[in-house]
Amino acid sequence: MIKNKRMRWWALLCPVWMSFYALSGEQPERTVKEVIDRAVTRLYATLTPTQLDTISDAYILSVLSERDKETLATRFWTFEVSVPVRVSLMRHTGQAVPPFWIQKSGFRKTQMLVKNEEYTYEVWQKDFEKGEVGLGINGFDKDRPVYFISVAPLDKAEKLTVSNVIPAQYALSTLQKGAFTYHDWDGLVLTEVPEELKGQTLLTTVRGRAREAHLVNAFRRTSTPSSEKPDQVVMTWSGDPATTANIQWRTSPKVLRSKVKYWKPGASDTLFTDASAFNMEDRLLQNDRFVNRFTAQLKGLSPGSLYYYSIGTGQLQWSAPASFQTASDRVKEFSFIWFGDTHYSPIWGDMAQKSIKRHPETAFFSIAGDLVTTGLHRDDWDQLWAHAGPTFSTRPLMPVPGNHDSQDGLGAAMYKEMFSLPENGPSGQPSEMTYAFNYQDALFLMIDATLSVPQQSAWVENQLRNSKAKWKFAMFHFPPYNFEEPYDEIKREWCTLFDKYHVDMVMSGHMHYYLRTKPMFNEKEVASPAKGTIYLMSISIPGKQVRWPKEDYALVRYKDGPLYQHISIKGNTLHYKCYNPEGEIKDQLTITK
Repeated sequence: MIKNKRMRWWALLCPVWMSFYALSGEQPERTVKEVIDRAVTRLYATLTPTQLDTISDAYILSVLSERDKETLATRFWTFEVSVPVRVSLMRHTGQAVPPFWIQKSGFRKTQMLVKNEEYTYEVWQKDFEKGEVGLGINGFDKDRPVYFISVAPLDKAEKLTVSNVIPAQYALSTLQKGAFTYHDWDGLVLTEVPEELKGQTLLTTVRGRAREAHLVNAFRRTSTPSSEKPDQVVMTWSGDPATTANIQWRTSPKVLRSKVKYWKPGASDTLFTDASAFNMEDRLLQNDRFVNRFTAQLKGLSPGSLYYYSIGTGQLQWSAPASFQTASDRVKEFSFIWFGDTHYSPIWGDMAQKSIKRHPETAFFSIAGDLVTTGLHRDDWDQLWAHAGPTFSTRPLMPVPGNHDSQDGLGAAMYKEMFSLPENGPSGQPSEMTYAFNYQDALFLMIDATLSVPQQSAWVENQLRNSKAKWKFAMFHFPPYNFEEPYDEIKREWCTLFDKYHVDMVMSGHMHYYLRTKPMFNEKEVASPAKGTIYLMSISIPGKQVRWPKEDYALVRYKDGPLYQHISIKGNTLHYKCYNPEGEIKDQLTITK
């Protein structure tokens, strides 16, 4: 649905705001984010782009106030303990510069080490009295194996309660072999824990916290900064494809209002819809820190109709018209194109633009995750839209997120801000990440596999049980069948439902090779697609496979990309074709019901 976010007016008033507090002597409560936000603003005002690339920990500390340093040393991680405790802090030995506050605050380095399969951590310890414990940032670098901590009572006879943990979303656990420390990589478990530390209360975290104070080698530039002219025009749906359409675009923050006018060719009426606006920040994007993104939602459209639209900004200067077609409510015939991992590649972008010229009847596009490489970097998204050209301005894009779009356990906020999608996903999960839509006689389950698999299973079953669609498709990033990782949880939770309710095709990416399985039922090959589900995996960029072991369930495989898939449906017949950028068919099949 339309994003209803407040404009960040403080961004425009920041210099005035800072001057006020400097003159008055008053300062608001500080958080790590506020301190780093203000530090970035000051760095932009005083340093050249070249100088920004050379700042060091020592320089950053030299320009921070003592109060800033205190915030960064005590407000990154806070919690309360019911009795006096010893806090053990496990710091990655590969981090070049230790966080500035550790030794100064009284932590002492021990001879103990904690290990997992990838990293070694040195153990620092400090005793705290009953009450609040405040710990500092991981550093000004982006060392992803961020520190984690364990807590134990100084008097073993006393019962310890750890409460009011901030950030609160990361669960308490027990420090022991086999425990995981990072929620975004729960398969990375501890392999070596000193006896002294075993059984202590473990405070888990995510690797994304390394970004919270990242300033050293952090600043980026986009090659396509925003302007007052609308660009990055993308269509989606959040409602019925026969009667609605959503249009999103970008401008500089100077544009505060924008709207869409739309009309049927030959009709005398021109309709107008105001767009909602929200301000989007990437504080480390030095030449385009803030942009405005707009969303217009068109409703009450006529099914099976051609429309033109134009975007107006400023003094209502209108963009060149583009067109789109609503879904028919009578003819049961359509086609769509889907891509595997795109990673904002120019190779994919060229292929995408060729694909729409080759298949002009295409109703919409989908991408099976990893649209970009770093979903928290807006310059990645800028490249994605630049390489796509006008591809998604005339046909909706209905994607699902991958692990690169929702990175390091921080969620996919920037992905979510890019798209206006259906809000009909599982309760208790982030909206617009998992959703369902119907196009004519087909159901599409678009599932965010980076979220909890079991917590989405009831929703998946409910969608399938209540659907009367002739064709059923599911798309999510992680492929249940591949030679790298088993994804047993997905097979147990979702694939059994695909068997039960007969999903025709499952589309995935992630492993960077092409695969079409034999029809599968209960993890076994069956003779006909009518009795099993076909699992597909594709890649929109050159592949990376070195190993190439046999896969008994595989019918067609390719080590390399780029490839795209075109699926056309007419009544009881589905035609599937996989193409390379030159338009050569690399794989195909027909299913008739």
